[in-house]
Amino acid sequence: MTTSTAHTSKKQQDDGAEQPPPAAKPPRQIPDIPRRLFFLTMGAAAATTAFKANIAADALLTERSQYRIETPDNEENRTAALRFPGKTWYLLGGFRVSYRDAGRKLAALQPAMNQRAPASFIGYSNEGIDIAQLFIAIQRDLYERNIDTVYFYGDSFGGMAAVVLASLLAQTGTKVTLIVMGSSPSSEADIEDPGKQYISLAGKVVPYLGLLGRLGAGLWGGLANPNGQGMYQAARSGISKSFNPDNNSLILSTTQATFLQAFPRQYDGKVPASTGIGMIYDPDDFIVDAGSAIRGWEALMPNNPVFVYDVPDTGHASPEIHPDVYRTALTVVLDDLDPPPLTSKPVQPIF
Repeated sequence: MTTSTAHTSKKQQDDGAEQPPPAAKPPRQIPDIPRRLFFLTMGAAAATTAFKANIAADALLTERSQYRIETPDNEENRTAALRFPGKTWYLLGGFRVSYRDAGRKLAALQPAMNQRAPASFIGYSNEGIDIAQLFIAIQRDLYERNIDTVYFYGDSFGGMAAVVLASLLAQTGTKVTLIVMGSSPSSEADIEDPGKQYISLAGKVVPYLGLLGRLGAGLWGGLANPNGQGMYQAARSGISKSFNPDNNSLILSTTQATFLQAFPRQYDGKVPASTGIGMIYDPDDFIVDAGSAIRGWEALMPNNPVFVYDVPDTGHASPEIHPDVYRTALTVVLDDLDPPPLTSKPVQPIF
């Protein structure tokens, strides 16, 4: 009895003990061939994406370094070409204005431009400018389209470039009827640099802060735009410009800045006196001192006919933002400086 009882008790204990869990089934493996194919496909897709991205980047860099003339192929331009054979507009963009934005500016102004000629815009580098290359591109376009008369619209910085190009074109026998300045400075002194103003204000509030701000901005500007100088000389040059009240813009860099800082020394005074100079400015422009710029252009070209048109509350060089205002302004400027030809002879009274 005793043995049987002990045996039963042990059996019960064995039955109540925790049993080990059943072995887990191994996960289903992706067959080797499909798995390898998957990774090969993903790798190829990644390589293709990287290749296309590289092509896109190269295309963007190429676009920014080309001097292209774009004449939109639309009905308005085709009609203007038939009405005014041998004539064209060239719109030059502003400081670091992209090729795409230059096209937007032209689209805003084209209806007014087409009252005198078909309209084109010039895409040049966002990071620099080469007047010689720009001149060559224009000469090629003039030859291909058989153009002998040019109208320029210089948007901000583009006004300076337009004046130099107009002088070169005039010397090759091309007639430059009109140069329109859209918020264009006549020199670097006309530029209202917000960074420079903030630093000056800081110097009035906290002693030495303005001094340190100018020092830092000048050092950074010099190193960012060495123009062929060594690091030490570039830094010294930048600091010197920053502390020069007549030549101390803190926002300018690249070869466009070099061109602007040297203007008007590039202008040789050979724009013909018959070329009209139109000026479209917001009197309260926060980038360019409109009054100073107008006086500067009048001093540079004292014998040229000038017409000034104010576009209040439009800011700086913004035809793509205020198209109606700018189209009206350009139309008024054109009617004053280049009156449209009479479509019919005036009727003589009969006595």
